[in-house]
Order: sequence, then structure tokens, then C-alpha cells
Amino acid sequence: MKLLKILKLNYRILIALLVFTFNACAVEESIPVKADFSIKVVDNDYSVPVKVEITNKSTGAETYEWSFEGATLESSTEKNPLPVTYAHPGAYKIKLKASNKDGNTDSKIVEVKADAAMLVDFEWQMQGSDISPVTLKMIDKSLGATQYLWEFEGGNPSTSTAQNPDVIFTTPGDHVIKLTISNGLETYSTQKTITVKPAMTIDFNWSVDPIDNDYQAPVLLHLNNLSTNAFSYEWTIVGANPAVSTTASPDINLPAAGTYTIVLKAANDKETKTLQKQVTVLPDANLLSFSDVKLGINSASSTIGCFFSSQLGTVIKQNEVNSANGSAIDFAFFGLNSSFIYNQFLSPDEVQNSGFLAIPNAVHSKIINSQEMVGTQLSSSGFDALSSGNDFSAINITETNAGKSPFSNAVVPRVILFQTSDGRKGAVRIKAFIANGSDSYILTDIKVQKQP
Repeated sequence: MKLLKILKLNYRILIALLVFTFNACAVEESIPVKADFSIKVVDNDYSVPVKVEITNKSTGAETYEWSFEGATLESSTEKNPLPVTYAHPGAYKIKLKASNKDGNTDSKIVEVKADAAMLVDFEWQMQGSDISPVTLKMIDKSLGATQYLWEFEGGNPSTSTAQNPDVIFTTPGDHVIKLTISNGLETYSTQKTITVKPAMTIDFNWSVDPIDNDYQAPVLLHLNNLSTNAFSYEWTIVGANPAVSTTASPDINLPAAGTYTIVLKAANDKETKTLQKQVTVLPDANLLSFSDVKLGINSASSTIGCFFSSQLGTVIKQNEVNSANGSAIDFAFFGLNSSFIYNQFLSPDEVQNSGFLAIPNAVHSKIINSQEMVGTQLSSSGFDALSSGNDFSAINITETNAGKSPFSNAVVPRVILFQTSDGRKGAVRIKAFIANGSDSYILTDIKVQKQP
């Protein structure tokens, strides 16, 4: 009986020891918690909106408390929360508190930075015109940038890291301007093209009407401005009329013999240039001279031309004759064919009698085709000696049927005399008869008074 009591006591002691040992083991096996996670910015784009993916790397935890400062999603209890988005620039904290049923907890904080949205753009302010040299003030219109790199193709300077630099272009043509911006994490670029016009040039020439080809006073100059990229002009010609002009290409009358200095000053918003040239006007000899004038036969009336005007200084073709120039025609040449067996100079108001179309507003000219029929007054050598309109004063041009008689190519050279309706006397010297089929012609020199 005593032995049984002893055994029961030992059993109770054994049970107590087992319970104590179990409880002791349970305390020693409590699971620790380690909070850990990593983040990834989607597309490595730190410009708002910034999207962040989260990967939970915690151990020993069973519950999670996420807080997202400044994000569109403020909190979550998911083990792996959905990506969070930051709509505004700034530095924000992502906090994780992890725990388990043993009451163990741990936390971790990671900071994420959202930069301002990036936009690369620029314009420029041009100082004056786009004529070389061109100065530009660059105007940065980018967003979210902290660093700038400007590249100026053909510019001075060629590069700049200033936000709003100045640049000068002197070479004409297209120049590429490139801007690259960065915020330390991202880089964006854009480019535009500026076109620079060439620097101003200055030049001019002039022409005169055929009646002034001899440059005998008075002379009317048609000034031809060849300058480029100029905004204003000033002409100065002492002794001329007008003496000063601001017209781009004026007409200037030089009234008397002498040497005139023509000065042109051209300007734009960048520079002013001056150029001068001289022209000499001869004393008035009251004589117009024309050399190597071609007059076609009848079949060449619309290719070479048969009508001559000393006032216009040119041969006029049949299809060019009109009411405006008809009254300026001095005479017409009629050649029957390329054999030149029948030739005749005609008064403008009589051409319709020889197969030509009538000339509108035609005037009458006296013609002597065959001086040998009425008495020669001007020979070929006498034609050469004509140096003044006054040299015609001794020549009497009387219109007769004999004098108007046609001629052949048997006599070369031949001198024909004429007098226009306004009283001016003239002479045509035929130097050659050129046979060229339907385009045959006579080659002539012509002298005529400017005034009666």
C-alpha cells in the first residue's frame, strides 16, 4: 500500500515535469518577424504620374499593414499590394508593419521620389530680321528639367548649358537647334530649324531707251537695283533730275553732257552699304545710229521682221504690230523673195498695197529707194561721214515715183533716204543681201535725226 502511494506520487511529479518541459519548449520556439520589401518604378519613369510596384520580402509575418504616403492608394493589408501611383511631385514614404500571432512585429520604411512631369520644348526671340547676322534669345519652355544642353549647328557658341542662352548665326542657310533636358534620371530631346538669309549685298546697273543708245544728252537712265536683303534705298546723282530718290529702281534724267557719279546707299536693320558708279553723257549730236540691223523679205515678216522704228530702236515683226507701236514705225522693207530681184522700202501707210497687213495708226514717210533715178545725194562714204543730225541739212528728200522705184541686189552697198512724218531725215545703207530661203534678209546700218 505504501509502495502504491509512492508510485502515484512519482507519477504526479513526472507529469508536472513533462508539462513544465513542454511549456518551456513552446516559449523557446516563438517565430520572429522580419519586415522587408523592395520597390520598382515602372518603366524607370520618375516623372509624375509615377507608378511603383512593390515586392514583399518579409519573413515570419502573417499580417501586413501598408501605408502609402501621398499615393492614390493610402493603405493596404494585402501581402503583395497592387502598384501604387503618385500624381504629384515630392518625396514620399512607403511603410510596412508586419506581425504574427506570437505578437512579434517588425517594420520598414522606403522613400520614393516623384519628379515633376517632364516636357521638352523651346522657342526663341529674334533680335531684328532673319538676315545675317541673326541673334536669337533662346526661351526654354520645358517642364521638370534640372539640366540643359543646347546644341547650335553653325552657331556661336556651338553649345550651352544655360537655361536661356543667346546665340548668333552668320552663315546663310538652315541651322538645327537641339535642346536636351534631364532631371538626373530621365533625358528628353527636341530640335527645331532656323533659316538665316544671306547678308545684304549692294549692286546696280542701268539701261537706256534705244533712242539714247548713243549716250548723247539728254539721257534717260533706267536704274536697275540688284541689291539683296536691303530694306531701304537712297540714290544721289548730283546734276540729275531728280538728284535724290528713295525708289528702289528709279528713272533718272541726265540733262547735259558730262560725267555723273551715281551713289546708291542701301540699308537694313543690320548694316548700311554704299556703292557708286559713273556714267558719261556725250554732247548732243542729234543723231541716232544703228548697226547690223536685219530686215527680212516678205516671207520672213513674222520671223525676222520687216518694220523699223528708230523711236523704239528695234525691228518689229508683222505679228507684233499694233495700235500702240504703229505710229512709231518709220518704214517697212519689202523683198519679193530670196533672189532679191525686187526690193522696195515703203511708207508705213502704204504697206497694205504690197501684201502686208495695214499698220494701225500708220504715218507717212517719204522714201527714195533709187537715188540713181533722181540724183544721188548720199553715197556709202557719205553715210560714214554722218556724225551729226545737222549733216542731213543739205539733203533734200522729195518723194517721186522715180525715186520710189524698186531695186535689185545688183548694187551693194546701196543707200536709201527717208524722212519721217515729224520731219526727221534718215538713211539706210544696205551692206549685204543674205539668201537663206524663206528667212532671207538684208543687213543694214541706219542713221536718223533725233529731231528735225
